[in-house]
Parts: sequence; structure tokens; C-alpha cells
Amino acid sequence: MRRTPALRRYSLLAVFVSLAFNVAAQESSQRYNGVVTDPQGQPLKNARVHIHGRQQYVYADEQGRFSIQAPANAELHISAAGYGDSFITVTPAQPQLNINLSPGGVERIVVAASGIHKYNLEMATPVSVLTGEELSRRTEPTIGETLKYEPGVHANYYGPVASSPVIRGLDGPRVRILNNGLDTADVSRVGPDHAISADAITAQQIEVLRGPATLLYGSGAIGGVVNVVDNRIPRQLRSSSETKLETRYVDVSDEKTVALNHEGSNDNIAWHFDGFNRDGSDYDVPRFTNDEGDSSKTLENSWIQSKAVNGGVSYIGDRGLFGISIGRLESDYGIPGHHHHADEHEEEHEDEHLHDEESVFAKLKQNRVSVAGEWYTPFSGIETLSLNTAYTDYQHQEIEAGSIGTTFKNKALESRITLEHEAIGGWHGLVGYHLQHSDYRAFGEEAFTPDSKTLTHALFVLEEKQYGNLSAQLGGRIERTKHDAGDLELGHDGALVSGISNRFAAVSASAGVVWEFVPGFSWALAVSRSERAPSAAELYSNGAHIATSSYELGLMYQLHDGELELSQRKAKKETANNVDITFRSFKGDLSFTYNFFYNKVHNYLYLADTGLTMEDLEAGHDDETGEEEHHHDNFGLYQYQQQDATLYGAEFEARYKLDHAQSLNVFFDAVRAKLDGGDYLPRIPPYKTGLGYQYTGVSWSADLGVTRYAKQDKVAANETVTKAYTLLDASVNYDFSLSQLDMTVFLRGTNLTNELGFVHSSFIKADAPLPGRAVTLGLRATF
Repeated sequence: MRRTPALRRYSLLAVFVSLAFNVAAQESSQRYNGVVTDPQGQPLKNARVHIHGRQQYVYADEQGRFSIQAPANAELHISAAGYGDSFITVTPAQPQLNINLSPGGVERIVVAASGIHKYNLEMATPVSVLTGEELSRRTEPTIGETLKYEPGVHANYYGPVASSPVIRGLDGPRVRILNNGLDTADVSRVGPDHAISADAITAQQIEVLRGPATLLYGSGAIGGVVNVVDNRIPRQLRSSSETKLETRYVDVSDEKTVALNHEGSNDNIAWHFDGFNRDGSDYDVPRFTNDEGDSSKTLENSWIQSKAVNGGVSYIGDRGLFGISIGRLESDYGIPGHHHHADEHEEEHEDEHLHDEESVFAKLKQNRVSVAGEWYTPFSGIETLSLNTAYTDYQHQEIEAGSIGTTFKNKALESRITLEHEAIGGWHGLVGYHLQHSDYRAFGEEAFTPDSKTLTHALFVLEEKQYGNLSAQLGGRIERTKHDAGDLELGHDGALVSGISNRFAAVSASAGVVWEFVPGFSWALAVSRSERAPSAAELYSNGAHIATSSYELGLMYQLHDGELELSQRKAKKETANNVDITFRSFKGDLSFTYNFFYNKVHNYLYLADTGLTMEDLEAGHDDETGEEEHHHDNFGLYQYQQQDATLYGAEFEARYKLDHAQSLNVFFDAVRAKLDGGDYLPRIPPYKTGLGYQYTGVSWSADLGVTRYAKQDKVAANETVTKAYTLLDASVNYDFSLSQLDMTVFLRGTNLTNELGFVHSSFIKADAPLPGRAVTLGLRATF
């Protein structure tokens, strides 16, 4: 069997790492034992002990005890939910450690997507991390709905079952969705009705990097990164196994979900298993009238049935770790906004689980294999050699009237190998190589993008240096991308052109400083210049996109007398020049973060309304297609164009502790986005602001929040104004013990006032209001 260049590169990386893990090397390290307690001397179970600058960490057991192998003079970071952090530099003369954590304070969280194990408060670029109880409270069936309350983050909302994050007004191919640092490799970046394959219910934390994050993750991260972090490749040894079982019921959609997460270890072998099953019907919504004049209290085709199972195993030693995980996801979900073309005499069906001949739904399957390895101090001057790679086989079919209408397939391979070096002239950082290869295919009624193969390979570097209380961070990336298109259809006679390919070379660089001018207060400045190669969909799209009720044309085409021809215009790279200014306070009862950003994008790629329809494409042609095949003739004709654009805005988040148990929080975000000398960009979210109250007691905890989405009247041409709306949410948790089980029962209410709200950033705004009043009842057990 002939190997592709991508597979050859992958094989070389695999051989290199395999050799690395079989080479003996010496390092001065020692085992350190300790106990983590609170001020009253009570043990803190599951306190996390992390070696700063590495992925390596352990958890304390029921007695607060831990044991970890660490090099001499390593810095340990000890953290526990609800407690302030502690940092300890270990020395061989003191192998026994007693650590006391105080309640309150701001917990520093290691941001896996930072690349160099930075904490969220140390980064020059703005970052949000959703973890622990807050992540559990926010978890929804989609990543977009889970993150929509984060400052600077909204959702494109193709109904509750297909909702992707919008970061600072950018989404699609400009926002990269990652699972453990590697692309999810689904087709959610191609169309808004395509669900993200990562799920929050089995995640440990979800990280949001706002602004360009291209250096590690490629030009597809020019607008930001969402990284879903789980423990499917275990990176820690446990003194005892732990199993979490959660079940929840949501009345607004009759959703029933059960999830399992198990982790354990024995000697140097650690393992992980997780899985979930979710079954929900169409969502209830406040009564509304859609764009066709039909009134309803149900969001048709918003049901979901999904299940997943994942398993992983790792060898974790003093010298490093090596692990592998295998996962399978199956998800059937309705696609709101697709109007069923029924005869007038057909009866209206009240059954909300319509995945039969009346339904329009997607059937998704994904298999994913991931491999990760780390080798500590492989040779002099190198702290860590690491490899992270994944192979994904993805497919989803869109089924209408009981028949397969469209099939999307993507086979993707991604590898990243890095060398983290010791300080050179005071600069510490890493260099790496990044490979991405995808084989995308689409065929059927809604295959508006032709088959394409994309190969990207890049070299990158990230460096930092400390100057007293000021930290400087520098980075760069050189990336080459090649798109090979399948047959492109020109003209109305179906003429095909083959052998089309496009190559791009993108260079990106960034610089940042973090200045802690007073203990607990810091300024951060990040400046970046990021280049993005157009995606295959932006270049080659040519077809009716039913999800957005439009006919999309890529940059490679031009219209001449109603006929399509290859364009002589050369596609250009997008270039984003971004400035971020951040002010943080993270000490005392009041903590807050201000972010101000300005993003000047040259050759911004956007879908422009040509003023034509599909009917204009067909004018003058005497084809013999039936009348039924022309029911999309009124679709507007949109074509990708390039023009300079400017985006700017601000984000704010603050929390004030009233006492040891109570706190208040407030947040705000706003973004403005316009084409230079032209209109506002379409589907830019309005500003949102929120106020919340939290109570955390010994057994009880509660949360109350109100979020206001403003009226959006800064609209693009042919775009309608969206009214303001307010969402009121509340939740309460009760913790108790039952035999050997740690139990939590939780009750959550969303949109308690049952307000009718439409999402301005949605492609189907008028057809898909937000869910109505919802009550979630759940039970979580840990043993």
C-alpha cells in the first residue's frame, strides 16, 4: 500500500518518539511525599500537586497524602477547589512536605493550550477557563451553549443541538475547536448546522483563548481557540481509583443524560474510561411566529440522541509518560430551520421525536485514536520532548424524507512535536513542528463544497523571559498550506475542471509583556500579526447551502452572463494585526479583569450578497429538471469576497467576596465590526452584561444570575435588527455522603421568566428562538 506524504511524516515522528522512550538517560530527581490540609488541619482530598512547567501531576488521597517524583529545585503548585494556591520549591534535603491551604483567593489554573504550561493569570493574551463545579453547572449538549456566558464569547446557535462558539464576533474557520490540543476534525467549521464532536459533560476543563492563537494551532486560530480538556490519556498516578457517575433530566426537552468517568492506576500504569448517553426531544420555546408566518411553541427538529465511549491507558514513569486513547461517538440530531416540504393535506405531527420520514436530521459517527508522549530531560539542554497526535475518521449524513440527502466525510491526521529547552540567556521556551492533513469529501443535495485534500505543515517557537516582576513573551510561526480540489463544476452544462490546487505561505508573530507592578495587580500587553490561508470551503464552495438558505460561491469563481467561470483573481491571505490590553486584580476580596482589543484585518474574507438568486444562475437554460428541484430558486446568491475590516471591543469580569461564603460577580462584553469604508459585518453579537450572586456553604451552594443581551441595530446590509432580551438563571447544589459515596444533588433553572429571545449571530434567527423555561434535576456520585 502506497503511503501518503502525511503518513510518512507521521511514521517518522512515531519512530522518533519510540526510540526516545527506549533510550536511557540520567536526571537528578527524587520522590517527595507530603500532606495537604486546611487551616484546621483537616486533609484536603483531591488537592492537585503539579510540577510547574510539566504536564506531570498527582492528586492527594482521602488523608490528603501525595507522593510525586520531581527534579531537584522543581517548583510544585498545590491547588484545591475553594482554596488559595501554594507554590513550593523542593530540595533534596527536605523530602517530606506539609502544605496548608487557606480558603478563598483566586485559584491559578494551568492552561493546557498555552503550550508552555502557563497559568491563566500569567498569560499576555486573554484567557478564560471553565472548570469544576462551574463547568458542571454550565454544561449543555453543545460547546457553544456551554460557553455563551463567558465574556467575549457568544454562540452562532443553530438550535440547542448545533451551536458553536463565536469569539469576539468571529467563528467558522477563524475559531479552532480543539480536544486536548488537537483539532476535533469534524466539519463544524464548514457549516453552522454541523455539530461539534467534543462534549462538555466528560471534560475536566474548557479553555477559551480570545484573540489570535495561531502560533501553536495554525492559521485557523486567527480569531481564537476553544480547547476541551479531558483525561482520556492519563497524565497522573492515583493512590486509589475514582469513579464519577452523573445523571440529569431537563424538562424543556425531556432530555435524559447519564455519564460515567472512571480513573485509576496501578504501579506505573494509569487508565481512564468515560462514556455518556443523551436522549432528548424537541425543545419547548415561548410561542413565536417564524419567517413563514407559522406560530409554534416547539422548536421543530431540535431533538438529539447521542452516545460516546472512550478509553485510554498510559505508562507514567520518572522519566516521562506515553499513552494512547481510543474513542467512538455516535450522534443523531435534528436540524432546525430545514422546512419540510409537505403537501397541504398532510397532517401536523405532534410527536417530537421525528427521526422518521418526516424529519430532517443528521447521523454522525466518529472514531478517534490519540497518542501522547513526554520524555523528561532526554539530553542536555532539553527539559521535555513531547508528541501529541490524533487520527480521526469522521462521517455525518443528512437525512430528509427517510433518504440520505448529503454525506460529509473527513479523515484527518494531526501531529505536533515539541522540544522545551532550558533557559538560554534567560529565555525559556519551546520549538516545534506541526502537521495537519485532511481528506474531505461531500456528496449529495447539500454538498456545496467539492472534495478537497489539505496539507499543512509548520515550524513554530514560543519563548519567555523574566525581568524582575515583568515577564516578556515572544513567538513566531511559519506555515505552508496546500489545498487540492476535486472536480470543480463550471457553467450550467456541468462542465468539470480538475487539477486545481492552491498554495499559501503564512507567517505569524506575537509579542507580549505581563507586568505585576504591585503584588496582586498586573498589566498585560499583547501585539500580534497573524496570517490565515483561506479554507478549502472559502475557495471552492459552489452550491446551495440549505442550512443558511443561500447559494455559496468561493473565491475561485466569477460570474459572466449567468455562467460560472474560473476567476483570474488570486486569493489572498487574511492578515490580522491585533492589540490586546489587559488589566487584572487577583488578590484580596475584589478580583477583576479588563480586556481591550483592536483588530485590523487586511483582506478579510466574508460572504457578500450579490443581489442575485439561484434563479438568475439558471436563466436562459432549458434544463429538464422537475419543478420539485427548483424549490430553492429564491435562495440568495452569496460569494466570498475580500476587503479590509476592523473589529474592536472590550470585556470585563469582576468578583467581590462579601464574606467567606458569599460573593457577587459582574461581566460585560461588546464588539464592533465593520468593513473599512463599508457596512457592518453580518451576525455580530450585541453587547451582553450580567450580574450574579453565589453562596458556598459546607453542604449547600447556590447561584443566581441575570444576563441582558442588548438590542442589535448595528446590522449589515439586508440584515434585520434583533430585539433585546434578558435571561434569569438559578441553581442550587446539596452535597452529602451515603455510605462510601460522595453525593451531590443539583437543581438548575434557566430562562425562568420564559422570555422569547432570538440570537442575532444565528443563521436561522427568525426560525430558532432560545429554549423556554427549563428545569434540570441531576444527581452526581463519586466513589
